[in-house]
Amino acid sequence: MSIIASELKLYGSAVANDTTANGGVMSIAEIIGGVKNNVWSDVPQAERVAGSVKYRKIFIKVANAANLALTTARIFVETPTPGDDTVVLMAGTNTDTQAEADDYTRFYGAGTLDVNVSASASTFAVNVESGNASIGANIFQNGDLVRISDKTTVDASSGNTEFVRLASSGGVSWNGNKATLTLASGVTLANAYTAATPTRVASVLEVDSIVGSLTGWTETSSGTYDEVTYPVTLDSIGGIEQTWTVTFSSATAFGCVGNTVGSVGTGTKGSDFAPNNATFSRPYFTLLGAGWGGTWATGNTIVFTTHPAAKAVWQRRTVPAGANSLSGDKVIVAISGESA
Repeated sequence: MSIIASELKLYGSAVANDTTANGGVMSIAEIIGGVKNNVWSDVPQAERVAGSVKYRKIFIKVANAANLALTTARIFVETPTPGDDTVVLMAGTNTDTQAEADDYTRFYGAGTLDVNVSASASTFAVNVESGNASIGANIFQNGDLVRISDKTTVDASSGNTEFVRLASSGGVSWNGNKATLTLASGVTLANAYTAATPTRVASVLEVDSIVGSLTGWTETSSGTYDEVTYPVTLDSIGGIEQTWTVTFSSATAFGCVGNTVGSVGTGTKGSDFAPNNATFSRPYFTLLGAGWGGTWATGNTIVFTTHPAAKAVWQRRTVPAGANSLSGDKVIVAISGESA
């Protein structure tokens, strides 16, 4: 069994506005790809005249029923905007807000091939949308993984796509809006590409694995729960960002409360406890009955935090002052990865 494309879903953040509180944890609102204004709203004339920098946070969620991990995940701008604006990506956390994202300086973006390049080439030039040193010069950096593609769409059956690594030293040099990229020693392009296609070149945000995780396990009791032998099962569909407190009301019975969702039910030692996330009809997590040991008493607790099977990514849109109007403006963000 492996993860299929339909199980890679986009979700918005709990707050989506233009304040410092923008962002935060993942919402339950799925973002449907290819729909107008699914992430960004239209830019009114006043904003085009004055210019703006705005942020939106998205979560790439692995909604796989078998809780498989998406490994070697690669996130990138597949096609930059055709308009005067620029959209770049930034790595986020499960909880960060715009107040924090505004200080991030590592951007991932895309440009177009400057001139034709042949197979086996180790150097090529890319034209990017922004010459702003705080953005453009950070789109490509030494050691980056870079995607180059002349396919008409990200999943087109014809055309060429490959990922190549830049040199760790001297991999990038700039001349205005043009970046000359040099590949790592021994690395060359497998295919020839033409500038007129156009061929897109993107820096890649790399993620080792996208899968649910648990941190901060703390037991306050003379009893035990063997979370190593009987690890908490984290559900990739129902799991959320939450700190859970399990509190015993007797030697065998307990209740569970989340820091934002409140009470999610009661359970007993010796039985599996799988509180239901009603939004998805899947458990938030499962505590295995076989994990309990020793003597538990009223008031004893277990506290732990679950993290969803999702990667948070910020989009930063810059509209330069005096930008032209364009009815079909868009940016295409894509992800690839592997699974068992």
